[in-house]
Amino acid sequence: MNVQASPTVPHARNTDPSTSHVAAGRVQRFCTTHVDKIVSCLTFHGDKTAAEIAACTGLTVVQIDRRLPELERKGVVCVAKADGADLVRDGFRVWKAA
Repeated sequence: MNVQASPTVPHARNTDPSTSHVAAGRVQRFCTTHVDKIVSCLTFHGDKTAAEIAACTGLTVVQIDRRLPELERKGVVCVAKADGADLVRDGFRVWKAA
């Protein structure tokens, strides 16, 4: 699955140095790679916490936690529910592919 980051969101300010603009130009490649890994993990391995996704993908929990809200807004993933409440495992929310 290939989910694209929003191209309308600027990743560097006009006042940032040129190195920041170069890095911002590369962000799409890394974002898509992270997104693909997260979504693939949830699709093929089932519901997982961010730490479990990290173990599955090789990404860090921080990288995953940055992407999950973005993916949730796009309707690609959601928090798993149990009896109408967020499913929590070991104190962390459990995510699933939507």
